[in-house]
Amino acid sequence: MLHAVILAGGSGTRLWPESRADRPKQLLALQGDRTMIQVAVDRLGDLVPLDRILVATTGALAPKIHEQLSHLPRTAILCEPCPRNTAPCIGLAAIRLVRDDPEAVMAVMPADQVIAPPEVFQASIRAGADLIEADPRRLVTYGIPPTYPATTYGYIERGERLDASPRKGAAAFRVRRFREKPDLETAQQYLASGTFYWNSGIFVWKARTILDALAEYQPEIASGLERIAAMAQAPEFADVLSREFAAMPKISIDYAVMERASSVVVIEAPFQWDDVGSWLALERHATPDENRNSVVASHHVEINATGNLVRVANPEHLVVLAGVRDLVVVVTPDATLIADKRDEPSIARITEEIRKRGWNRYL
Repeated sequence: MLHAVILAGGSGTRLWPESRADRPKQLLALQGDRTMIQVAVDRLGDLVPLDRILVATTGALAPKIHEQLSHLPRTAILCEPCPRNTAPCIGLAAIRLVRDDPEAVMAVMPADQVIAPPEVFQASIRAGADLIEADPRRLVTYGIPPTYPATTYGYIERGERLDASPRKGAAAFRVRRFREKPDLETAQQYLASGTFYWNSGIFVWKARTILDALAEYQPEIASGLERIAAMAQAPEFADVLSREFAAMPKISIDYAVMERASSVVVIEAPFQWDDVGSWLALERHATPDENRNSVVASHHVEINATGNLVRVANPEHLVVLAGVRDLVVVVTPDATLIADKRDEPSIARITEEIRKRGWNRYL
């Protein structure tokens, strides 16, 4: 059976000061009234029933996620004892699914992406499941056709097209190689080649297959998972889980498995996609006014101001933009960000600089 695994343990530091350690971007309503984790579940529609949805997150975030997803059974929340990136997390989800459904197929997806329309996304996941049914050894990922030479995404180079794609509109290719975030010149070459995709971080595979792949390429993770699985019904399970999980290497599933495995297939994603990893990315989904300002604030004034992104939490707070352009202005109860929206490297350093000063209460 098909199961959905939503990864919701990230921090989203580049959306500071709205995104904080105890309220990262997956818990924020960045578009409309629904938070990103709620939208991620909504997007599944009838793809899987509610009892086949698993949300992987940290113990600290679990109560807030459960509050936002109260219609899911409490067992839908899978708590990581500590952050260890996606490979150990996905492995933990896989042993849980294999225990309940030995033939489980996992559709793995981040909680903090903008994807539309939902029905096209659902059809694409079904296409991935069809590829797995045809060959259970496959590891399926989704590539986003690039629209500009992005340097903040990893890339996937496609190889030959599969002879028979499982569903109409689902072009599938063998993966030639994965490439990490490139410099601008390299990204321009990737864009011009027409054979590279952005790496979406969305996957479909059998739970058993990804566990076998971890055993082959990451035996340290696999042995820890085996010890966790063996103690699932024991009174000391919580202690074993914490100890074994903390001992695992901190590594992404891309580094751990995908870049090394041979039976990797990429589906060219037919849906719209954005990982909303920065304020500039969020602006792409906003509706600007006649001065190209995108403003979420109850009270604001614009005087000779253009191209600004403004977000204010307090409905009583007045923001005045005078003679400025291309700024990000974000006002929360305890912090204000004012930045050149095009200077993403500086924005990416903000939380690091705050941490250096020991001002962790702002993180």
